[in-house]
Amino acid sequence: MTMEKWLILGKDLRFKELAVQLSLDFEQVIYKYTDNWNDEIQQIVSTEKPQRIVLPIHAVDLPKYAFEELQKDAVIFVGKSNQSLQQEIQYLDEERVIYYLQDESYIWLNARLTSEGMLCAFYELESASVYGKSFYVTGFGRVAKMLAYMLHKLGANVHILARSNSQIQEAIAYGYVASQLIPENMTKPYYLINTIPNKWFTEEFNQQFDKSVKIFDVASAPGCLNVEDAQSVNYILLPGLPGKYFPQDAANLLAQVIIRKNNELKEG
Repeated sequence: MTMEKWLILGKDLRFKELAVQLSLDFEQVIYKYTDNWNDEIQQIVSTEKPQRIVLPIHAVDLPKYAFEELQKDAVIFVGKSNQSLQQEIQYLDEERVIYYLQDESYIWLNARLTSEGMLCAFYELESASVYGKSFYVTGFGRVAKMLAYMLHKLGANVHILARSNSQIQEAIAYGYVASQLIPENMTKPYYLINTIPNKWFTEEFNQQFDKSVKIFDVASAPGCLNVEDAQSVNYILLPGLPGKYFPQDAANLLAQVIIRKNNELKEG
């Protein structure tokens, strides 16, 4: 076993599974069920001096000098970032900060798990098949592409709504109905699945959209809603689908990329 000491943070079930997997290869793995950097975590950093820290996927708010007592060879694995995190990692060597969400293989494979998780959520919430149903899918990034493909293969009607003309033309080339993401193109009573990570669903969209139809949001929090009365929208935010429905598979994927990045760092 390798002597590196790991500290893993995260409430998402995949981080607990990740800790279990890493413990098979590394002698010391500390797992804490939290998405926050609190006094207990700071104490662990001070006393245990972990050489590898895996932060949750969602951005963590850090106090000043959070990493001050880390060893010089310590490595931070970061999901999403924010201002406080950027403020602290600026004092670390660039090669010692690894953004695991930016790994291309992870992005695509996680998109597949997210898409499968969306299907699981739909079956669970609607108690219905997707066959013959119609869906608006907003955006045409990796998750939207995987989701559109799965829905289409299962016999659903898919209409891509995107903001960029290049994405619209790409979706059309794949054989989907595609058009501009504007209120006038959302008048049909279709389910809507959002993959765009910003608040684009304004009052103007809400007025056009059929209130009886559900909006499933698989994008990052805070989701796409940008209306005064959120209760007026039939809306469900679905973060962390891979960790919820496939914790073992999601943990395997996360472990693969983190271990690979760790090995590349050693070889480098």
